[in-house]
Amino acid sequence: MSLRLETPRMYLRPFQLDDAPIIYTWVGDPEIQRYLYTGPDLSLEQTVARVQRYIALQEERGFSRWLIFDRATDKPIGDAGLLLMPDGKEIELGYRLDKPWWGQGRATEVAAAWVDYAFGPLNIPALVAFAEPENIGSIRVMEKIGMRFLRKELLYGKIEVVYGIERAEVDRGTGR
Repeated sequence: MSLRLETPRMYLRPFQLDDAPIIYTWVGDPEIQRYLYTGPDLSLEQTVARVQRYIALQEERGFSRWLIFDRATDKPIGDAGLLLMPDGKEIELGYRLDKPWWGQGRATEVAAAWVDYAFGPLNIPALVAFAEPENIGSIRVMEKIGMRFLRKELLYGKIEVVYGIERAEVDRGTGR
């Protein structure tokens, strides 16, 4: 069975190694990566290593970042999914779209789908997401999907705001 996550306007699937040149167009873009601790990938080889990590995490944990496709065009437009936080205890929800797809509510749509998938089939009890305080767009996405502010934390050398949501909140109707 192939894994696939669907939203009204998009679908997602786990990464394959030959996806590296596709995502290099956005993970190598300094503007898209400006708020991300890794900064832009400086070479295709760096992106290949990133995709290999995503594939290994998917095999090991059953989740990772996945490639996002626009349904209408079948074009790859970004990536989103779940990764382990540095402490290895919390699971982070992340999302990133190529610039032509910004400002259309797609990050919120994809993030909400990941929350449903994490709390449903994956049976994950809680998720966190983090952003630099200046990244208002990402913070709005977190709030729209029902996440609440938890703390400020030094992550990857930067002060980040950390938001979270628990499955129990969604089950009780106090989350999304």
